[in-house]
Amino acid sequence: LRLVRHQLHQAVGALQMVGHPTSALVIGAMEFGVQSFVQEPARCTDDAVHKMDRAGFAVADYLQALLAGKSVSSVAMFPQYRDVLELVGNERVHPADLWAMPWRWVDVALASSKPALVYDPAVRSKFDREVLKVVKQGDDAAARRLQEICTGLSRGAAVTRVRSFWALSAGFFEALGLSLIPADIYVKRAASRVLLQYATLARSDNAVSDRLAQDLLFFCAQAAPSARDEAATLRAVRAAWGLADEQPVDYLTEQFGRFDPTVLAQARKRI
Repeated sequence: LRLVRHQLHQAVGALQMVGHPTSALVIGAMEFGVQSFVQEPARCTDDAVHKMDRAGFAVADYLQALLAGKSVSSVAMFPQYRDVLELVGNERVHPADLWAMPWRWVDVALASSKPALVYDPAVRSKFDREVLKVVKQGDDAAARRLQEICTGLSRGAAVTRVRSFWALSAGFFEALGLSLIPADIYVKRAASRVLLQYATLARSDNAVSDRLAQDLLFFCAQAAPSARDEAATLRAVRAAWGLADEQPVDYLTEQFGRFDPTVLAQARKRI
């Protein structure tokens, strides 16, 4: 197991060297998993080994697709990446971890006929109520109301980073209200974290989480509006961050590494 961990560590370094950080992240998760096997051999069960195998297959499959010149997304490796990190109880697992887009803040000025908003008890009460509906029921109407609140908060923000954060949040909730992204566990967690960020900003603390902002941008990238969707805010966010060509990826369904490469080789020989 120590030898395997060392070889995985070397693979991580090689992938980083040739410019494949997302593949290196998946292999790094495998290395972390093997290290937990070294420390606690009882963790090395048949099921755990199977999940590690599948993660390796996924990375190899993804890299082969790139070498073949196919247009593929590293986010599609998420099911195996998640399974490996769950083996070691890692709490922070998110599909945006495998998104290759480098993070940067962009100033976005949203156009709206609605008045600017400030942090007051009435806004906080409404925000709490609507987020609860989104988290518990995946309520599209509540998401649209949150989009209006976030747009108002963005228009009322004096600090560039805060204004951009609320613009991102408005785009995220608009995408959710239009059902352009699924109300899955990752989306609902993001909505809850926006509420926590509201509480921080309401205390006149202008510290904004880069990690949360990047996760919101990831969901805006996942939400590609069609010509018939009234998604002015989402389009403004996608344009500001240069996401016009981004297409959604089904990050919950295995797309890479579904079959053992040795079994595939045997099948080809038999055919």
